Amino acid sequence: MSTIRFAFRALAIFALVLFSLGRYFVGWLLMFVMFQPKVQRQEWFGRCFVGLFRALGATFVKVGQIMSTRPDLFPPHVIHALETLQDNVGPFAYAHVQRTFVDEFGKLPEELFAEISPVPIASASVAQVHKARMHDGRIVAVKVRRPKLEEIVAFDLKVMRGVGHILSLLPSIKLLAPAESVEEFGRGILMQLDFTIEAKNNRRFVENFKGDRDVLFPGLVDELCSERVLTMEFIDGTKVLNFRDTPSDPKRLAGIGFRVMLKMVFEDGFVHADLHPGNIFITRDDRVAILDLGLVGELDATHRSGFARYFAAWAQGDGRTMARLMADMSPSRHTKKGIPDFAGFEGAVVAFVQKYYGKRLGEVQISLVFMDMMNILRKYRVRVNPTFTLVNIAIAVTEGIGKQLDPDVDLMAAALPFFAKFNFFAPEAVG
Repeated sequence: MSTIRFAFRALAIFALVLFSLGRYFVGWLLMFVMFQPKVQRQEWFGRCFVGLFRALGATFVKVGQIMSTRPDLFPPHVIHALETLQDNVGPFAYAHVQRTFVDEFGKLPEELFAEISPVPIASASVAQVHKARMHDGRIVAVKVRRPKLEEIVAFDLKVMRGVGHILSLLPSIKLLAPAESVEEFGRGILMQLDFTIEAKNNRRFVENFKGDRDVLFPGLVDELCSERVLTMEFIDGTKVLNFRDTPSDPKRLAGIGFRVMLKMVFEDGFVHADLHPGNIFITRDDRVAILDLGLVGELDATHRSGFARYFAAWAQGDGRTMARLMADMSPSRHTKKGIPDFAGFEGAVVAFVQKYYGKRLGEVQISLVFMDMMNILRKYRVRVNPTFTLVNIAIAVTEGIGKQLDPDVDLMAAALPFFAKFNFFAPEAVG
């Protein structure tokens, strides 16, 4: 990207930020003089914040989506607003798809496929997807990255890093580690730009679940996969929350979903970190297909054991152990001694446990429990290992989907066999 383009992009970002700040301030002032409640002013902030991200484009939309998975860093009204971010955008010209294929494989897509539709079936901020037919008759989905996206993202991340370092100079914000957060979000974006990473993740998930006949990950056409192109099996199915349009048993689907999530967390330590309902399909042969594998969280054996001990401590009413485990699983710069008010944090965790202690496992809604804990982490400015939060969110989302499929489903009961492998989780109730 030339110096002139850099300058124009910087000016555009600066102008949009100023406009959004002015818009927010005017709206806030009107609400204040009209005695509107605080919650409405917070919602207005969220709308302005998300509007800015949409206006700034693909990089910021992706950052916002990743930020929405960190309720330990941002308050509920910001998280709720970020969850509304959608990256559906207009398609780019098919000529760019042709040019990408020539650059990556030396041939036009028309030469490599028996047939390919020039009109995409899906278009997002990072890539668009075309339906194609191989010469052997297989129907595939061809995911092609947007042109020049890497240059834009690289510059936008430089801007974000600069802002992060400036914010780090403010003592009240420094504890939230804004510079480190930008690096974390940036890694998440770059993982989604390089399709070789998604292909690698795909192969690992296929290997992890190769003995499970109920679960499907799309097969890859390896010779047509590269950094900018991903060619995979086309999944013909129904989105999971539209299960009523299928003959599938929703209770069975809920059970499969929980089993898949728990295996990812406690057996494999390799977790799909973007597991929302749009990425889960019911196939025509009554299997559960999981898509969009670019963003994952990894847990080594130590962290898998620590995560299980965390649940076990909660089940045994041991808030102090939970607080210590979260401190131990924090990044190295935030050890137990580095938490500003560890005594207050420990006391809040103990109170959190007492709130749920005595309830049977089936009575506990895991998503609400996690949100309560995230509020404590944010209040005491405890920055946990990002994977800890990703796993919490993945479990909470899975539970939310499972409850819609089967209101009587019990995640904790399903988790007991997995915890049993660690030889310390035995109680049938939280008390």
